[in-house]
Amino acid sequence: MKTTINHRAIGRPVSYRRLIRLELYKLEKHLMGEKEYQPFVANW
Repeated sequence: MKTTINHRAIGRPVSYRRLIRLELYKLEKHLMGEKEYQPFVANW
Protein backbone atom coordinates (compact mmCIF):
# COMPACT_ATOMS: atom_id res chain seq x y z
CA MET A 1 0.00 0.00 0.00
CA LYS A 2 2.97 2.33 0.48
CA THR A 3 4.35 1.69 -3.00
CA THR A 4 4.11 4.77 -5.19
CA ILE A 5 3.15 5.13 -8.84
CA ASN A 6 3.09 8.16 -11.11
CA HIS A 7 -0.42 9.54 -11.45
CA ARG A 8 -0.65 11.19 -14.88
CA ALA A 9 -3.79 13.20 -14.13
CA ILE A 10 -2.29 15.06 -11.16
CA GLY A 11 1.31 14.88 -12.34
CA ARG A 12 2.98 13.46 -9.25
CA PRO A 13 3.66 10.14 -7.56
CA VAL A 14 0.99 8.80 -5.21
CA SER A 15 0.82 5.72 -3.02
CA TYR A 16 -1.75 3.02 -3.67
CA ARG A 17 -3.45 4.07 -0.43
CA ARG A 18 -3.78 7.64 -1.71
CA LEU A 19 -4.92 6.39 -5.12
CA ILE A 20 -7.80 4.49 -3.51
CA ARG A 21 -8.77 7.59 -1.53
CA LEU A 22 -8.74 9.72 -4.71
CA GLU A 23 -11.01 7.20 -6.43
CA LEU A 24 -13.42 7.27 -3.51
CA TYR A 25 -13.62 11.07 -3.74
CA LYS A 26 -14.46 10.76 -7.44
CA LEU A 27 -17.15 8.17 -6.68
CA GLU A 28 -18.60 10.42 -4.00
CA LYS A 29 -18.88 13.32 -6.47
CA HIS A 30 -20.48 11.00 -9.01
CA LEU A 31 -23.09 9.76 -6.53
CA MET A 32 -23.92 13.33 -5.53
CA GLY A 33 -24.44 14.24 -9.18
CA GLU A 34 -21.58 16.74 -9.38
CA LYS A 35 -19.31 15.02 -11.88
CA GLU A 36 -19.27 11.96 -14.15
CA TYR A 37 -17.04 9.18 -12.82
CA GLN A 38 -13.94 8.46 -14.90
CA PRO A 39 -12.01 5.51 -13.40
CA PHE A 40 -8.24 5.49 -13.07
CA VAL A 41 -6.70 3.27 -15.73
CA ALA A 42 -3.08 2.24 -15.25
CA ASN A 43 -0.94 1.95 -18.35
CA TRP A 44 1.67 -0.69 -17.63
